Amino acid sequence: MNGGQGAAQDGGVIGSGPVAQVTFPATRRSAGSRVFRILLAPVKLFWGMAFCQGLAGSILVVGWTYRLAQRSALKFWWARSGERRGAFQDFLAGDPETRFHHCWPNWFWRQDARDTLKRPEGMSLARFSGRVLSAPVASFWSNYWIGLKGILTTWTLTLPACVLWWFGWYDGWNNSFNKGYEQAPVGPLISIAGIFLFIAVMCYVPLAQARQAVTGEWRSFYEFRLIWSIVRLRWLACAGLALLYALLALPLNILKTTPMFFLQNHPEFADLAAPQLVKILNGYFFWCALVMFPAFVVLRLAAARIYASGLLSLVHAGRVPLGALTGLEGGALRRLGLLEARPEPARHRLVRFITWAGTRVGRTVSRVALVLIWFGFVAQIYVNEFLHYHGAGGWLNQPLVQLPWFHYLPARLKNPAGDILFAIFLLLLFSLIASVTRAFTGRAGDHPGRAGGGATH
Repeated sequence: MNGGQGAAQDGGVIGSGPVAQVTFPATRRSAGSRVFRILLAPVKLFWGMAFCQGLAGSILVVGWTYRLAQRSALKFWWARSGERRGAFQDFLAGDPETRFHHCWPNWFWRQDARDTLKRPEGMSLARFSGRVLSAPVASFWSNYWIGLKGILTTWTLTLPACVLWWFGWYDGWNNSFNKGYEQAPVGPLISIAGIFLFIAVMCYVPLAQARQAVTGEWRSFYEFRLIWSIVRLRWLACAGLALLYALLALPLNILKTTPMFFLQNHPEFADLAAPQLVKILNGYFFWCALVMFPAFVVLRLAAARIYASGLLSLVHAGRVPLGALTGLEGGALRRLGLLEARPEPARHRLVRFITWAGTRVGRTVSRVALVLIWFGFVAQIYVNEFLHYHGAGGWLNQPLVQLPWFHYLPARLKNPAGDILFAIFLLLLFSLIASVTRAFTGRAGDHPGRAGGGATH
């Protein structure tokens, strides 16, 4: 798998010669890369399904998907550039910030595994040895740190609503058993507050996740003004994305509830020991990830394309200052010739009025539709928990929105504390390794969030 530098040397960087000199090699590399991706797709799917079974693995899935979303946004901008000079691989190879996206992100191996064995000029022997030794786990390392930052920012906005759901449900059931008539409204009111809070943040969170994925910077998640401008501009697409969330949640909620019928359909399961039941459920939820993992990826890719499209429109309209763009965004758009403002041609007053009125009506309808669609998403959660209660995990983590952790074993069979402690152990271990690496190298470029994925990922 050739890295970006190798691609630039073999085929040339755009702008270094005539188009004819770079088109053929790039096309050949692109065809070979496409075949290689097809062959590797089942392997990457398998690891994605496996990682959806635990808390730590789900963090890896978030990081891997964010890296894929960044590549998708870059490819969208490249496709929208008017010139289409060379192939997509040539565009990626033209800058260190993008050259690592020559293929889909890896789960374990460094993206530029072959180039890792080539010692660049000026690199010390100790640093080169560390680079070679870390190559088998560089992407694993990068996926974890990117995923950790991704879920932490998402939790800041979504977890409060989930906590309100959980407490409202708990208080409601307690009140129904204890007959506390004076406290009867407490549970429902807390749940209603959680529902409205969740709907409000979910009008923002999907595109905020997309911006964080595309920029590679966690702070970009909180750029409310820019992200909300894209939401308003792409109101119809955001409504479609919300509908996609609700539709994909339906089969997952059915799969989540199905184990409650196992004993009814298989009475012999009642005589099985706990380890045997755990084995059966482990197998069941592993195959459920055949739906869970692709659904999670599809939603992030759709959000990334909406974000990329909306940002490009704002740039062309001159509504985004260059200072608001990150280094990767500004560099990519500049190289593609997409930074220039493109004012719309003057139109008749009547046409402008009809367009304005239609937009106002459309936005109003879309906002109502957004609220109703996200309410339908939340209603599925309540119905699901009413049919089969999954404990705190059923309320605090929504797999399509937060962590794709789709593994619901009863606490009497397996305590989830083990998964949580393992994730904390990985966090402490990786933090220690990152601190030691920085102490020995003295360079910020060794930050784990940048390993195996370029200067950003």
